[in-house]
Amino acid sequence: MTTLRISEVAQRTGVPATTLRYYEKVGLLAGAPRTRNGYRAYDERDLARLRFIARAKRLDLTLDDLRELAEAWDSDQCAHVQRRMARIVEARRVETQSRIAELDAQLQATTDRLAAAPAAGPCDDDCACVADATPAVVSSAPPPRAAPADEPVIECTLDQGDVQGRVGEWRDALARATERVPLDDGVALRFPHDIDLTAALARLCAAEHACCSFFRFALAIDSHGVRLEVHTPPEARDVTAAVFGTPGEPAPTS
Repeated sequence: MTTLRISEVAQRTGVPATTLRYYEKVGLLAGAPRTRNGYRAYDERDLARLRFIARAKRLDLTLDDLRELAEAWDSDQCAHVQRRMARIVEARRVETQSRIAELDAQLQATTDRLAAAPAAGPCDDDCACVADATPAVVSSAPPPRAAPADEPVIECTLDQGDVQGRVGEWRDALARATERVPLDDGVALRFPHDIDLTAALARLCAAEHACCSFFRFALAIDSHGVRLEVHTPPEARDVTAAVFGTPGEPAPTS
């Protein structure tokens, strides 16, 4: 079996030797055996593991996530690795969308403040350049994705014990809707400008899509308020009506 020194592994993988030692320390890479001369000795499986870790690392996963995936990779069962990766990546995506919504809200609020007339004299704690960004308007969620070519699976992966809590969160948020209008494949709801409400809607949309991927959401703002569009395939229209209400009627309350 061909063995490689740490410098050779670094050259072939692009992972610096210092990082390789760190990976061993935190458990991402098994401690390499030593040659008689005291050098670390790696093999082709170590290279394959490093390539797998490098690809996963590009997804900006946490160290704990990478360690979990590396352990799954050791099982030599692709299906096992794929299931774990799908769960980890979906959680990361939801977290990222929430962070995007929060940052976008701050940027929108700052843009609105900077459009006002500047204060006279030097900057102070109250001027638009220095004051904290307290968002007044939030946008947005990702635009609707193109429908998949194959028939969507109408399935919710949320644990049964969590369903009622999720429905309750939606009802609390939807109670603030001022208008419902029908769409060809769903419903559009209008809400007043409210940073907390809109942030809650963005979080709920991301969380809902994580467990019910047949839903497509679009959240946007304009001069009339906040607009939430809910798109579903025909097979899920009953689910849409049960959770989001029927156009022209108030949201379900029980």
